[in-house]
Amino acid sequence: MQKKAGRGIFAFFKTETGRKVVFFAAGTTTIGLFVANFVPHTFGLKYYRDFVTCYQSGMPRAVPESVQQRLDKALEKLDVDPREAKFLKPFTVFGFDLFEAGTTKYRFGAALGIPVNYAYNSVDEIKRSDIRFRNQQIDWNSDNGKLLEEAIVLTEDEQLFGLSKAILQLQTHRVLLNSLFPSVSFLMVYTVGHFLNLRLNLFARHGSTRFVLYSILGLFGVGSWFFMKDFNQVTTDSEIDKKLATLGPQFVAAGVTYYEKHLKKNIALRNLIGDNTYTALGNENYLLRQKSMPLTARKSFFQNKWEELQGTQT
Repeated sequence: MQKKAGRGIFAFFKTETGRKVVFFAAGTTTIGLFVANFVPHTFGLKYYRDFVTCYQSGMPRAVPESVQQRLDKALEKLDVDPREAKFLKPFTVFGFDLFEAGTTKYRFGAALGIPVNYAYNSVDEIKRSDIRFRNQQIDWNSDNGKLLEEAIVLTEDEQLFGLSKAILQLQTHRVLLNSLFPSVSFLMVYTVGHFLNLRLNLFARHGSTRFVLYSILGLFGVGSWFFMKDFNQVTTDSEIDKKLATLGPQFVAAGVTYYEKHLKKNIALRNLIGDNTYTALGNENYLLRQKSMPLTARKSFFQNKWEELQGTQT
């Protein structure tokens, strides 16, 4: 009896009513994918920011005045419109990396998370007892601990570079595009699947044939989604670095040392924590994807620019 019921359920989707149900379900999924990616960076930005905020004694840690001044200097250096700059809301974030959410393109604004190490002017100012990574204590007396100390203390030029890079990222249409990519991929897969079902009359064949088709299309859809998202991010990273390189020799030199320290930080954390989040060279370790431009490539870009500048001066 259960097998017949099962055949009845699958047979329902072959009927005109069943196909309409699938059509509306596909439309709902398309909209849902867009909303799920768009809302955290717009309507839900405040909750997203609160979730990653660094707290101290139950209260959000304030951005130090010196760091705020460097942020203002970065905005001025990039010639950001004062009206657009008002949409940028800095806050203190967990970890050692800058955090970007939202965008200055919408009235919801952009959240720029600045790690606590941006307030350090020297190794002596590091509050070692308060710093943990993935809820693990750091052995500051080890060689990797000392390497981490050197890597998380940034000069003013390096901080200006990092803040400028984050601001340019928040000025892009990344939020909208990353929301459209999954919806476009799903809609494309559904459309192709519907066309093939009708063209090849697959509804008259065994269900396993459609299962194989849907599996192939599903993998293609996920792959195309990831490809569009990653390609857009890598392209954006490249454009941002090119923009920063035009701001003068000071930014080019800062770019070299900034990415060098970023790589050292990742290498130190890899050895201290003992996982594969980062490669041996310090790049983020991705299995099949390339979610952003490798840090080694970004460092090499600024090294080449610096050597070109040196060559023109001699």
